[in-house]
Amino acid sequence: MNVPQISKDSANDVCLKKDGALCVILVAPNKSKVDSKVLDTMHNVGQTFSSKISRGISFYFSWIDASEETAFTSTFELTGDTPQIVVLNPGKRKRFLVHEGDLSEASISNTLDKILGGDAKFKNIQGNSLPALVSEH
Repeated sequence: MNVPQISKDSANDVCLKKDGALCVILVAPNKSKVDSKVLDTMHNVGQTFSSKISRGISFYFSWIDASEETAFTSTFELTGDTPQIVVLNPGKRKRFLVHEGDLSEASISNTLDKILGGDAKFKNIQGNSLPALVSEH
């Protein structure tokens, strides 16, 4: 399982400060409820998309513990139960998209294909800034 956790110490290296990056984040209710099958699925999708990348967009896959990072994850206005996947654009115009559908390879790939095709609707983050991450590992 090569999907890193986003924390105060790792977020910039994992995704937030990478040029042309979109962060594909699994928002888990807490550390004990991180499903390794879902992380494997995300890893597999990441492998597939690393060969498809065009136009300078790169997807970086990670997960976050919503119970530790309530301020950060509340930015995504998630409704319903977690785990859910959010695609975050941490660039100059900070915005996000909540993945709709199940957490299967086909469904996640479909969302990423929509993004690459320019058909995805991102939502702007209020104030254009992300709350600070608090947990350390």
